[in-house]
Amino acid sequence: MLLAALAAASATALIAPAATAAPETADAAATAVPAVLDAAALPGAPATDHAGTRTQWPETLGLPKAWAEKVILRDRPDLEIQHVPEGALVTMDYNENRVRIVHNAFGLVTQVPAIG
Repeated sequence: MLLAALAAASATALIAPAATAAPETADAAATAVPAVLDAAALPGAPATDHAGTRTQWPETLGLPKAWAEKVILRDRPDLEIQHVPEGALVTMDYNENRVRIVHNAFGLVTQVPAIG
């Protein structure tokens, strides 16, 4: 319950309007927090590229890897899915046709699947 209250408080603080007072120095203006965050920056929002194509699937965190694969392929059937155990070594190359689903020993997704 405490965790839910903290999450709600921080979400409210993130999207609350900024103070109306003007910053007094250029340094204050550079460190000012924007009044409203972009919708894509909020947790759970679909991550897309400039053309509106899905590139990340944050809603799959904690799901079984088979379900996460179905969610990804529903949005982007053109992608190749790779299941990777947590801590396994992988190549560092970028492949725009690949999504790696990183999962733990129980088969639950532990990292946000993303193209690459």
